[in-house]
Amino acid sequence: MFPKITTAIPKPDYKLEIEFDNKIWKEFSVLPYLNYPVFQPLKDTSFFNKIIVKYDTVVWGKEEIIDFDPFTLWTESTEISKKSATT
Repeated sequence: MFPKITTAIPKPDYKLEIEFDNKIWKEFSVLPYLNYPVFQPLKDTSFFNKIIVKYDTVVWGKEEIIDFDPFTLWTESTEISKKSATT
């Protein structure tokens, strides 16, 4: 089992800084996914910035129409130091 997401912060260049319940911070790039039709609404940065942590993952939209598999967020992200997170 992989850790649960506790915090997600949108950053420039379609990146997310994510804190997991094991206190590890990681950075995930949404950029490679923006060509897929389901993720295209995230190209609108005002929408991208309205991220919500729910169901142990990140979601967007009033009806949570866009989300990422938590396994993808854990395995496809890069660990960052807590100092660099949120700056």
